[in-house]
Amino acid sequence: MSTNGRNDYTAVNLGNEDSPQTKNGNDPKIQSLQEHVDEVSNIMQQNIDKIMQRGSNLDHLEDRSEILSSNANEFRIGARRVSRKMWLQNMKMKIIIASIIIAIIIIIIVVARS
Repeated sequence: MSTNGRNDYTAVNLGNEDSPQTKNGNDPKIQSLQEHVDEVSNIMQQNIDKIMQRGSNLDHLEDRSEILSSNANEFRIGARRVSRKMWLQNMKMKIIIASIIIAIIIIIIVVARS
């Protein structure tokens, strides 16, 4: 405390508290501080809006990824089914071709012995 009974260690010296400017709210330092507070408040509001938008985007992205995962599982199951079907069809074709070749060889052997 100083000798006049007031604190001299205030963070911001706003000037003489008894001046008419302070009573009317026209002090330039107060107006500057108020403008700064308003600016910071607006920036914070914009940041909150952006965070809310990102949250919404993340929710949408999560939904889409779940759908994609489900579709991938369905595709994998279908691909396995088609792969097995094609393998079976391929094996049938090989058996038919082998049977025809064996039948031709048997016919040739039978004709050659006659």
